[in-house]
Amino acid sequence: KRTGLFKIRGSRWVNCVSTSAKSQAADMAQKWVLITGGSRGIGRALVAGLAQNGNVVFTGRNEAAINATLAECENSSYQVQGYACDGNDESRVEELAQALLAERGAPEAIIHNAGMARDGLHIHQNAALWREVLDTNVISMMNWNRVLLPAMLMQRRGSIVMMSSVSAFKGNVGQTAYAASKAAMSGIARSLALEIGRFGIRVNCLAPGLIRTEMLEEIPAQKLKEMRQSIPLRRLGETDDVLKAVAFLIGEGSEYMTGQTLILDGGLSA
Repeated sequence: KRTGLFKIRGSRWVNCVSTSAKSQAADMAQKWVLITGGSRGIGRALVAGLAQNGNVVFTGRNEAAINATLAECENSSYQVQGYACDGNDESRVEELAQALLAERGAPEAIIHNAGMARDGLHIHQNAALWREVLDTNVISMMNWNRVLLPAMLMQRRGSIVMMSSVSAFKGNVGQTAYAASKAAMSGIARSLALEIGRFGIRVNCLAPGLIRTEMLEEIPAQKLKEMRQSIPLRRLGETDDVLKAVAFLIGEGSEYMTGQTLILDGGLSA
């Protein structure tokens, strides 16, 4: 039976706690993961899935989408909190990250899922567009890491997962800015893994291919069929496939894995 549910209209968080959570060990009750960009698509699936096994804090930009994600987690036995936060806003990230550290301590994992594409032919792009994509997909990660990593170093355990893309390895027309930002993640993961590995913290990337989300629903059926036929496994990826891969990367099964990029694309980039 649920003991408390706090919803906000126009606010930043909701806390869902059931009595079954009280039976968890004290350390498990405090462990939590952060998911940026958790209010829609793959991010929402990650929040709902990981909330079945632990406390989750997520961010998003759209308040209605944040509340919709929270509604999906109402039956979770763990705490789920959603905050309105733009990762490009360094001061807002600082404020929220410090508040979370004061309330919960260091996270067990950070899943950098927030991102954007802004597709367009290279000759039609400009510096402002590139800055927007790089700020959202790359700089925002640094904003979070800068505040949360010191506490994780003291904790001497944890995992960081950066949501890259198969576009970083397989060219795609109109995605030069997006591909550059996603390819950057692999380089960051390798270098950061060398810096913080001795503290027991792992850093890896996940590079999904074509995943069935609301974005794919906008693609004409015939085009989508052709795209599916280009995949050796002859099917689109599901958000559950991504969830399982993320669970692996932050879990015990990958304890000896760091500085790597795991490609999850059904063979598309083979």
